[in-house]
Parts: sequence; structure tokens; C-alpha cells
Amino acid sequence: MPSLKNKTVCVTGAGGFIGSALCHTLLSAEAHVIALDNFSEGSRGNLKGIEADIEIVESDIRDLDSLRIPLKKSQVVFHLAALDSRTQCQKNFPLAVDINIKGTANILSLCEHVDRIVFSSSAMVYGEAEYLPIDESHPLSAKEPYAVRKIASEQLFKAYECMHNIPYTIVRNFNTYGPRQNPNSLIPSLIIEGLTHDKIDVWTPDVVRDLQYVDDCATRLLAIAESGCTLNEILNLGTGHGITTGDLTQLICDILGTSWRDCHKPKPISSKLICNPDKLNSLVQLPTGIDLISGLKNTIEFYRHSLSQQ
Repeated sequence: MPSLKNKTVCVTGAGGFIGSALCHTLLSAEAHVIALDNFSEGSRGNLKGIEADIEIVESDIRDLDSLRIPLKKSQVVFHLAALDSRTQCQKNFPLAVDINIKGTANILSLCEHVDRIVFSSSAMVYGEAEYLPIDESHPLSAKEPYAVRKIASEQLFKAYECMHNIPYTIVRNFNTYGPRQNPNSLIPSLIIEGLTHDKIDVWTPDVVRDLQYVDDCATRLLAIAESGCTLNEILNLGTGHGITTGDLTQLICDILGTSWRDCHKPKPISSKLICNPDKLNSLVQLPTGIDLISGLKNTIEFYRHSLSQQ
């Protein structure tokens, strides 16, 4: 697939953490960007500085009529819009189904003309790892509503490709961090606690995650969309390196000059997630990403500035 330069690209969930970073990246790649979001979770502030250079469409993916015009104009679609909080999905599963599954079906029903849809899935579809690192052949295990709706959406993409020949790429993203992330997410919550308290409380220091900086994630999503080798593929997106929450917190403490303590809480679902990126690396030459220390320093400075403005 050729470059996205001068192509019209729609990003659903454009006001979100990864969606907004992707809009910035697409604009740098000289794509015409349609930023679609209902801004119930995402923020217009995340698009600050590029508002005049993109087309912002306030739309709910459950409202089929509101999607027709922006999707009709688009040649490539990145579908990131979702009820993305695991807690909210557990508390209100019918709402999660309505937004994440019905909304995905609405998007697909209007995309028979597109060159490709790139869908942002999640490593949570694997459940508790049976082996590490996790490749795309690892069994799927839906232990919570969040994973259920991701697996269901993946199946919708396969069905629409069979029925209507809609090209897709499913990206199972591992953990992403960086500026503008929800403060309740793991790394922002650790950083904010470190900036505002004498000590960081860590509930699950043995949990292992594969961490990717948000700008690297956006750049890699662009590379995936520009590669013909990734059409109709399911791909893991991660670094291939895991770190425990305890070691991660220690890195944050080293930068901040503070310390942490283990609160001894039970382990969550999917206690160890490490990406096997071999399939993607064999198909696409990806740019080198930022190292974890530099990414954490960038993220800390963002939240330090954010707290100083409150």
C-alpha cells in the first residue's frame, strides 16, 4: 500500500490518548485527517495546536447517520473509538457492548469503499499468559467484559472481510504510556502519586507489562497502514521487553528522588503480558522507538507541568 500522503484518513476516538497522538503523526505524514470523536472520554485539548489543520467531527459511533459523510470521504480508517475503561466495561457491560460492538459494526457497514481499516485491539484478549512472550497464535481467553468486546470486534472485522471484502488490519496493542494519558492509568497514577506524596504505594509489584511510548505507537500504526504486507493480518504491537510494576516504579522513583512500598494486593487478570513482535517485524521495517527512561522523563515533565497549572 502506498504512502498515506494526501489521502483522507479518518481516526475514530481521535480525542483519546493514542488517537490524538495518531492525528499528530498523520498530519506530519501529510495526510488529510478527519478526527472523529464524541468527546465523552477523549478531549479536544488533546488536539490542541492542530485544530486548524484537521477536520474535527463530533460524532458518536452508535449514530449511524452521523458517520456517513466523514466515512464516505475517507480512504483509510483507524478505528480506536471505544468505551476503553476496563472498570466501566465491568460496571456497565450493556453499554460496553452498545458502544464497542454495535459501534464497530456501524463503522464497518459504511466502509466497503475504503483501502483499509486498522482496528486497535488489545493484548488483553490473551487473558492470563500460557507462555511468554505472547505471539498471535496464543489462545484467546475472555476473562472480563473488556476482552470480550475486543474479541467480538475482531470477529466482526473477519466477517465483514468475508462478506464485503473490506480490507483490515487488527493490531493487538500491548501497554502504551506517555503524555496526555488518563491520570488513572498505571504510569500516570504512579507519577502523580510520586509528585504529590512522600512515597508511592504499589498494589501489584510483580505484574509484568510491555511498555511502548505513545508517539512510537502512533508512528508504528502509520507504518502498518502503509504496508501492503499487513493487509488482513492480526499483529501484536509491543516492544518485546517486559518490566515488573515494582521495577517500573523504582525507575520513576529514581527520577523523582522518592521511594515506594508494596501494598500486597491480589494480582489482576493477565499478570504477565510480554509481546512477541516477530510477526510484525518480519513484515514491516519499524522505526526505532524511544527508550523507557527517556519516555518516563517526558511523561513526568508533562504531569509535573499539568499539576502546576491546577
